[in-house]
Amino acid sequence: MQARLDILGSSGGYPVLGLPCSGYRLSGKGQAILLDCGPGIATALFSASEVCGLDAVIISHMHPDHILDLIPLGYGLLNEWVCGGRTSRLPLRVPPGGRRFLEQFSGLFDHRNWRFGEEDRGPGHAALRDIMKKGEDWLLTVFDIEEYVPGDAWNQGDIRITTAPADHSIVTAAMRLDAGDRALAYTGDTRWRAELVELFAGAALLLADAHLSSAKAPGGAHMTPREAGRLARIAGVETLVLCHLGSPTDGESAVGEAAAEFGGDIRIAAGERMFLL
Repeated sequence: MQARLDILGSSGGYPVLGLPCSGYRLSGKGQAILLDCGPGIATALFSASEVCGLDAVIISHMHPDHILDLIPLGYGLLNEWVCGGRTSRLPLRVPPGGRRFLEQFSGLFDHRNWRFGEEDRGPGHAALRDIMKKGEDWLLTVFDIEEYVPGDAWNQGDIRITTAPADHSIVTAAMRLDAGDRALAYTGDTRWRAELVELFAGAALLLADAHLSSAKAPGGAHMTPREAGRLARIAGVETLVLCHLGSPTDGESAVGEAAAEFGGDIRIAAGERMFLL
């Protein structure tokens, strides 16, 4: 079975014109892995089901447009535990300092001081009730949070995840996900970085940050579409998907810029929402 990539959101900074921020779900080899979880991603995840349907979440970096919907995703998991009997924690990989950040973020909502009733509502409810009695934070229970360092590699089921340092304003990981003989590459947010060529070599699909897609795009810690095209060409990928644009309306001009460097298939994450690897 081919692996499938669903673009749940790809806006940079804030949900532009109704398009959620960064969130990409790879399904294949019996796994569903979410890359980043920005504003609007929880809405997309729960649009057709009351369960999230994920096997793991990987966060590239701890900027708000890549992590804010971890809170509503956590609320969805809470419902699965309390009402659905779930007791398995969802693996959540975050860069260095990510766990401490989430502890502080969750603390703003006083999650540690929530209490659950004594009624018998199943094993998930009982498990959360018991950990809350110990003064623990339920959000840090429904997720199994583990920090990784860009450069680390691990397996999620039969999918191999390999990371490398990106060049952004905070610690950020680019990553490659190998599902059999097909691979998804994801830059995260990054400036041009030639060192990523080796990580992405021969990938079926490259999700590339092309935020500097117009004169109006703010910030400088990103690539231009032309640089994304250069990365795709040198790495020899099959399909380039431009994501994290300054605006979805920049799509046509961004493709034109990328095509000056890359002669292969170029798509826009803001326009097409599903790809097969």
